[in-house]
Amino acid sequence: MKKRIPLISYFIICIINISFAQNECNCQMALERLITKIEVDYPGFKQKTDGKFDLYNNHKALVIAKSDTTTNINCIKVLNDYVSFFKDEHIYIETSIKNKNENENLGESKPKEKEVDGKLLASNVFYIKIQSFKYDNITPVQELIKLNQKKIEKSKALIIDIRDNFGGTEDVYQPLLPYILTNPLRIMNVEFLSTNTLINGLRDYAMQNVHKDSLKAISQIEDGLKEYKDNLGKFILYDGKKVTIDTIALKSEAPKQIIILANKNVASAGENFLFSARQSKKVKILGTPSMGVLDYGSIREFKFGCENYTLYLPTYRSARLPQYPIDNIGIQPDVYLDDTVGDWLKFALNYINE
Repeated sequence: MKKRIPLISYFIICIINISFAQNECNCQMALERLITKIEVDYPGFKQKTDGKFDLYNNHKALVIAKSDTTTNINCIKVLNDYVSFFKDEHIYIETSIKNKNENENLGESKPKEKEVDGKLLASNVFYIKIQSFKYDNITPVQELIKLNQKKIEKSKALIIDIRDNFGGTEDVYQPLLPYILTNPLRIMNVEFLSTNTLINGLRDYAMQNVHKDSLKAISQIEDGLKEYKDNLGKFILYDGKKVTIDTIALKSEAPKQIIILANKNVASAGENFLFSARQSKKVKILGTPSMGVLDYGSIREFKFGCENYTLYLPTYRSARLPQYPIDNIGIQPDVYLDDTVGDWLKFALNYINE
């Protein structure tokens, strides 16, 4: 199966944009530079402000006024207040400025639960829990499926529990797809916003393995960037097409019924899993709507001229937009589990056996 994350996103992972001389910024300066960076480089800026630019400008003015009297220690709240306008959980800011009261009175930490687990339940149902799709869980998921392959294949149903899975990489759930799917996946592609940050980052990444005297290689890199340079401020559709059909080799033996448990804390790659899995004719999603953080993706690190702050920002938008937004809506379950359902796993087993 082809890896569905565009190759260009691996290039962008190395982008650290330093467009200003680095320094420690006061709150007013940090906010000013953050606003400039968001308005130029955030792929969701135009759509999120469309039809409500006056509202955005009023919000910006209020936050700017607040920054004038805010100390550096409390500035992170002001910066977060500004980005809250966009309602995009893929935008966040980190600061090296620490409150002296932080990390005090934390108490004893609770032992961590296993993020990846699996077992055969009664009634010949196999249960798999994956609480995170982070890179560290690629191998544990592969090993879990390999170790229990026969049990999974012989089970009449498979329950996949991804509650509280905030995302990570699609590579974690790839081994599950041959058991889940019934037909090829229809995948919406992504569009990258062409900015100088993107272009410089791609160039810097490509130049890492090129000898500085290799004029031919340098010329080829610049030719590859031509489409982006010629379309600054515009969106470039990756691979030139909106939809990719991904044909996955299905398992000849697999459970006939798939239940996925998902709650409001399922986000990003977790939602991408739901989006793919629900295309199968044998999948039912039980739970609540997911978080709704899937329209803009591939978070990368951006420097914006303030040594004491780092911005993390999406670099592309889904080609689903604007017709099919998911942000702040979420992936809807097939069966909604309200707060009267205390034991979701028990409910899933009953649902399977009804």
